[in-house]
Amino acid sequence: MAAFKGPGQTEIYNGANLRIAIVHARWNTPIIEALVGGAKKKMLELGVKERNIVIESVPGSFELPFAVRR
Repeated sequence: MAAFKGPGQTEIYNGANLRIAIVHARWNTPIIEALVGGAKKKMLELGVKERNIVIESVPGSFELPFAVRR
């Protein structure tokens, strides 16, 4: 009889040495704020330092590529 393979072990992530930038458009603010807030909360839970999380906004999606170049 073949054995069933389960979901496996959960990996443990350590974000202590990461620097992360989130760049978002200022369009559909309620949804964007919820997404950015959830992402930031999860990064902090995974050990990313608050000072290593940069959040920037741009007027619209057209400006996103220009903002991430810097």
